Amino acid sequence: MFTIKKLDKVLSKINTFFLKLKYNRYLTLKGNNTIHKRVSINTFKFNNSILNITLARGASIKRDVILQGSGEIYLGEKSFIGSFSVVGSNESVRIGKNVMIAQGVSIRDTDHNFTDLDKPMINQGIVTAPIIVKDNVWIGYGAVITKGVTIESGAIIAANAVVTKDVPANAIVGGVPARILKYRGQ
Repeated sequence: MFTIKKLDKVLSKINTFFLKLKYNRYLTLKGNNTIHKRVSINTFKFNNSILNITLARGASIKRDVILQGSGEIYLGEKSFIGSFSVVGSNESVRIGKNVMIAQGVSIRDTDHNFTDLDKPMINQGIVTAPIIVKDNVWIGYGAVITKGVTIESGAIIAANAVVTKDVPANAIVGGVPARILKYRGQ
């Protein structure tokens, strides 16, 4: 019997194939990847580089995700990005193995400059710093990860947290800005 779940899986594989063809210049798939419907890839011009997206074996991207920029986005083995999330990279966003990124998450390695009061912010350019999310991390619904942050292995980012500083291994962080609430296993 052909179920809705099986149909969705087949349609996702077809969508993955067509996105690979359409975005061949920007997208590298390492095997058994799934990219669901309405995933958008938007390239920017910054430092004469082009967007480079790599999905390791078993990595997947859920519906309505936006991947954008001119830098590198790497999604590790068996990791996934939840629906309605945005990953923006003008330098580097590296996500490790077995990482769960919930819905509505924003991960961006770029900020706008705004120090010159005599110049419109839109004309002041941007500043970038790499983001690293190590293995076995869970990023909760609506969280925001800002430029220059490293999230160590085993960490949990609570829903709606805004992460502006590095997160230690196995830490559970939450709040705006995020702070350590406790450690896993305590």
